[in-house]
Amino acid sequence: MEALGFVNRAGVKTVATRSMGGLVLFHPEPNHINAQPNKIFEYMSAGIPVIASNFPLWKEIVEGTKCDICVDPLNPKEIADAIRWVIEHTREAQAMGQNGRHAVVDKYNWERESKKLLMLYEESFKQ
Repeated sequence: MEALGFVNRAGVKTVATRSMGGLVLFHPEPNHINAQPNKIFEYMSAGIPVIASNFPLWKEIVEGTKCDICVDPLNPKEIADAIRWVIEHTREAQAMGQNGRHAVVDKYNWERESKKLLMLYEESFKQ
């Protein structure tokens, strides 16, 4: 493992292409449980599998796309097992990464979300 410090946007892409997976392991605090961290979508966009906290909303996002392993973020053994699985099951992990990438292209992108936002605005103004 290598600590990289600050990495600019272009560097993040380079790092992601060399990575076997991405970790998003927030503790189950009230402001985390219903959050949607950008890192989840960045890892999906980069086409790498996501190892994420097993919060219901996060599971809905990543398990629905089959791009992840959800773990108890307070269980080091579970986290280590998930990392080990990604390393030892390269083909399956690559498929998970591609599933995440496809989900970003097809569903979790600004073009699609902007339409929802505009519809919400329109509905608000009608009332």
